[in-house]
Amino acid sequence: MKKQLILLFTLVLAYSSNAQNTKEDNYKTGVKIVNEVNGEGASKGLEAAFKSVSPDMADYIIRYGFGEIYNRKGIDFKTKELLIIASLTTQANAKSQLKSHIKAALNLGATPNEISETMILLSLYTGFPAANNGIFTLKEVLEETNYTASNHINTTQQLVKNWELDGFSMPESIVASPTENWLYVSNVNQNNKGYISRISKDGKVDNYKWVTGLNSPAGLALYRDKLYVGDGKELYIINVKNGKVVNSITSPDVVSLNDVVVSKNGRVFISDIASGKIFTLVNNKLEVWFQSPEIKHPNGLYIQNEDLVIANFGEELTLEISPDKFGSLYKVDLKDKAITRFKSSYQLGALDGLTAVNDGFLVTGGTVSDLFFINENTRQLIGNFPKGLADITIENNVLFTPVLFSNSIASYTLPSTISEAISVDENWKRINTKEEYLKIAADNFYGDKDGQSVATHDGQIFGVFGGKVLTGTWDWKNNFFTRTSKIGNMDLGYDELVIEVTDTKMRLTLKQGKGMTVVYNKK
Repeated sequence: MKKQLILLFTLVLAYSSNAQNTKEDNYKTGVKIVNEVNGEGASKGLEAAFKSVSPDMADYIIRYGFGEIYNRKGIDFKTKELLIIASLTTQANAKSQLKSHIKAALNLGATPNEISETMILLSLYTGFPAANNGIFTLKEVLEETNYTASNHINTTQQLVKNWELDGFSMPESIVASPTENWLYVSNVNQNNKGYISRISKDGKVDNYKWVTGLNSPAGLALYRDKLYVGDGKELYIINVKNGKVVNSITSPDVVSLNDVVVSKNGRVFISDIASGKIFTLVNNKLEVWFQSPEIKHPNGLYIQNEDLVIANFGEELTLEISPDKFGSLYKVDLKDKAITRFKSSYQLGALDGLTAVNDGFLVTGGTVSDLFFINENTRQLIGNFPKGLADITIENNVLFTPVLFSNSIASYTLPSTISEAISVDENWKRINTKEEYLKIAADNFYGDKDGQSVATHDGQIFGVFGGKVLTGTWDWKNNFFTRTSKIGNMDLGYDELVIEVTDTKMRLTLKQGKGMTVVYNKK
């Protein structure tokens, strides 16, 4: 399954790279970029807006504006949006377009402060009235979109490349020896037998085919003098002293083994991305250790303290996975197997590689092309890569990256700001008891531009959203707010929620903190 998915990626990318730049190709590219920049479905909205007046204009905007001009290399999308915002602010007569591009910039990770600083700089060249109008337009957008920093990527950092090597064949995973100057790289090698490469940490090839005869080697883990390799139906164990396979282990329960991690005391865990299982190695036998419907396709693994950290690919194992089915980052207690989702990682991407830094994790996502920094409260885009950024590793402040479809690996120095990352979350206080809720939040109205509601001290819920009446009852169970409600004629049923508040806002997370999160302003 893993190999089939990789081959599907390869075929799609090969077709894209070889296609001629016809009008149809440029239009398809434009549609993709419009949706990436403005949100899923934005291209259809643009087409609909011009359909009755000038459908050709929509074609020109999508095909030429985005498919050709916006698609040019050299400037990243976020910088392009800041430049467009500067131009539209200077024109002072294009408020609708300015609001649209401010939304796009926020969607791409620009912060309100970056946009505001752009306006302030413009005041020297275009005048204070135009700059002020730009800032007030930004204010309108933030209010209309109920913008909260915790739901947005806060910055893109610059990675410094040390070296890059090609000549690999679909490199999927890379691991660094803790005692020697070697890096080990798994090569899926498409339709042929896979193999392991060995190179030095300064980018010199020792042997592209150091160990051969494997199937589709994916995840790697080193423990003492053993290299563990997740490879389809097999877990291979290789002696790194002589490069010989010393054992090959499988199980009838295995579908497609992927990443491998080994604890400090030598306990081995392997993810099966297709079946959703996590296996462990007991007396040279693979046994199912963990499986949860919440983590349908476990991919990258990491052990930190008493937790197994899991990067979930998503709800579906497909190239066409949609953002509403993207995966999140979880930790599973090694003792009682309790699951906790990292709040800031909710539906982060089609997650793959995972490694730790000082105060969080680096994880590859965005359909395996973006690198994110994640901790409990921070979600930060570190860099963009070609399609196929896979199972990464880090040593000290150096990141090693295999890029599956570029047949290359690279070494980067990480920005120091990663270890100094500042949480973009606010000072949220979780309410854990009914008594706390009655004291802090009951009888207060919370809402957004679509409406507002209140949970009263006597257990009633009422409000209006989108012109429809909301009614229901509430109570408390353990440390969760419980509600049974309906809006209009739609029965919303029963749910248990995590409630967090600041002085001015309330944050609700459904399904005991594992579901969708919404933020409302205090009225």
